[in-house]
Amino acid sequence: MRGYLPVKVEEIATFLESQAMECGPLYAPTIKFLTANSEMDEEEGEFILSMLAADEALEMRTNPAKPGFILALEVSDPEIAEHGENFVILKDVAKWESVQCAFLVSSDGEELTWFATQEIKPALQEWLQD
Repeated sequence: MRGYLPVKVEEIATFLESQAMECGPLYAPTIKFLTANSEMDEEEGEFILSMLAADEALEMRTNPAKPGFILALEVSDPEIAEHGENFVILKDVAKWESVQCAFLVSSDGEELTWFATQEIKPALQEWLQD
């Protein structure tokens, strides 16, 4: 299951360095979410969840002119402690190896720019300076 974690850019740097991070809820396609949105296909559901994460990522910023950030993590059922309506909570820390990609959320929240995992570290220095 893919979960979307809104984060501050500094949290990405710490997560990358330590390879593990305590994290809050990940927006994810839980049974409740899938049931409530049964008319949507998988892609539409993933889009809705990523946009919910994007909204939260923008709220977390200290400077409204800066972008927000989301990490997409692949998590398995044994890693999940709780399923909510549209989120999961992990039993333990998230592992960097679970990160599938990052999204830069435009300051207006209208656009998500995708970064492959291997692009995150090179882009991080620029993100931290913005």
